[in-house]
Amino acid sequence: MLGRVKTQAVPADDKQEPWGGSTPGPTTMDRPSRTPAHSADAAVPPARILSALFAAEADRDALERMLLRWAVHPAGGDAVNAWLLTWEPRDQVLSLQRHLEREDRQASLLEELGRARRAAPQRLSRDERAIPWGIEPSALVPALAEVWRGGGAAIDVRGGGEGTPWAEASPLAAIALRQGPRPHGLLLLSSASLTPENLDSMQELTTLALEAHARTAETRRRARQAAAMSEFVRTSVSAVNVAEALHLLARHAAQSVSARGSAVFRSTREGGLELAVTHGPGALREPFAIAFQEAAAEVAHHGQMLSGEHGRECAGLASGVAGETSVWALLPLAAYGHTLGVLVVHDGRDREPAGFERGDLEHLSALADHAALLLEHADRVTRQQSLERAGRDHAARAIDLEARATLGELAARVAEESRNPIASIGAFARRALRECAEEDPRREALEIVLREAGRLETLLAEQSRWSGLDRPRLRMQSLNAVVQEALQKASESLVRRRVRLIKKLAPDLPELLLDAPRIQRVVENVLAHALESAPPGGRIRLETRRAGAFVVVDLAHDGSRQTTGVLDQLFVPFAPGATGAALGLGMAHQVVREHGGEVRVRSEGDWGAVIAFTLPVLENSDRRQKRDRRAVRNDRRRRGPESAAG
Repeated sequence: MLGRVKTQAVPADDKQEPWGGSTPGPTTMDRPSRTPAHSADAAVPPARILSALFAAEADRDALERMLLRWAVHPAGGDAVNAWLLTWEPRDQVLSLQRHLEREDRQASLLEELGRARRAAPQRLSRDERAIPWGIEPSALVPALAEVWRGGGAAIDVRGGGEGTPWAEASPLAAIALRQGPRPHGLLLLSSASLTPENLDSMQELTTLALEAHARTAETRRRARQAAAMSEFVRTSVSAVNVAEALHLLARHAAQSVSARGSAVFRSTREGGLELAVTHGPGALREPFAIAFQEAAAEVAHHGQMLSGEHGRECAGLASGVAGETSVWALLPLAAYGHTLGVLVVHDGRDREPAGFERGDLEHLSALADHAALLLEHADRVTRQQSLERAGRDHAARAIDLEARATLGELAARVAEESRNPIASIGAFARRALRECAEEDPRREALEIVLREAGRLETLLAEQSRWSGLDRPRLRMQSLNAVVQEALQKASESLVRRRVRLIKKLAPDLPELLLDAPRIQRVVENVLAHALESAPPGGRIRLETRRAGAFVVVDLAHDGSRQTTGVLDQLFVPFAPGATGAALGLGMAHQVVREHGGEVRVRSEGDWGAVIAFTLPVLENSDRRQKRDRRAVRNDRRRRGPESAAG
């Protein structure tokens, strides 16, 4: 559809290739009709051939060179001069990128297009050039401004505007260039032979060429993105760790949308974000990624994507980074309602086209969703492995506890069977000791036998009490009252050893759910150990107080300090070397643990040892409620027909 264009002949023995070469044999493209070889004119390719040539060209720079060459060729636009202005969206100006003047060469249009396509690129990146000459659309003469706004074409434009490169060219023809919905530029032709039909044909062909170029670029971009997604999905289900998968995510996210850099932030347990992976040019990638951390935190908080076409539109971005950033996008890595991180993709000021296409954002969103599923799956696998390890540990502990229980039953039976023989030994030793005179040398040996027999009886009695511990019987009790009863029983020992008691019982302690006899035994055992450790005339301090959700009982003595190892062994049942009152501390520790508390021992200031045990207040309240409910049910079960009738 070139309108009124003179058709010229091609020699019969030559078949033109699309790029100006010659080759024998058939071709898949339409051929111009053959004319006698002596014809001096070159064949004019039909519009469908030109459309196919332009549509097959994916390089934007080569496409612009071909369009300009076609505009000045006699078989094309037949313009004396042609100017190509491209739209710079960041600067909002039309910049003059190319100017071409018609030459007197006699090459065919296809050959000229082939040379233009193979020529070296002339466009420079934004970092390498400044706009050579630019004009705002509002500064164009009215006729050209109307063409730019309306996206059409005009012929016989008089007066190109003072100071413009085409100011002396008259008349002018103008064609607005569009690439899909976006403006691409303006093509100006200096030609007196153009007719409205030719101009319409040229506008249609340029529009088709740019749209075909856009579709080709879109197809290739989609293919690149599909390949990236396929590789990421394939890699994420293979035997790679999470760090490798995140590196792959950052690389694919940047490369699939032709961006300069990217980064991946991961959520921390404290609710913040930490930089996990960066991708980009050298030393700049990490500072650029860190600059987006504030915006990434907002995305993680709200769980919604943010994107823009200017760095200044991104909240919290430093001015230096904002000035070097054009397009950017931040996408949450969210799965099952939990935000696990943020994907950041950004590009520099020389990006063309200026912003991300809608398909780019959809592709990045799909990558982010799949990465979120990968992170969620990795976390679940980690938790499952942890649970499996804990299960194996519990199974091993159960086996160990079963073996200990069997050994405990055997020890309890042995202890029960040993009590009578030991008692008999003690009785016979005491009888023999009474019959011995004071100067009898056997008396010392009998005293040793009695002392050791008594020690064995104490040890076996403690073991029997330990093995006979049942589940605690809980009632609401005053801890201070329980402590007072234990002190009353120990008062004689305190007086006999001349030990001064420093007592400080908090009056505001709440009632606790306790097994009073057992807690009293705990206080007695700890107090007995303190009396045994304190020197005659020494001091013992006993204090009760509230500490948050716990009640604390502190009992200290000013005896000699002991090493950390000895202190750690105080509450070990039947520890080697344990004698006297120390044997009861193991049982005390067990009773406190059954009440939901814990026991600690330390040295402090002038005090040789401070033994403290805690009892929880909140857990006691919960137990009280459960106990009351059980009591109500038990009462109901105990009611018989007689009580119901009553």
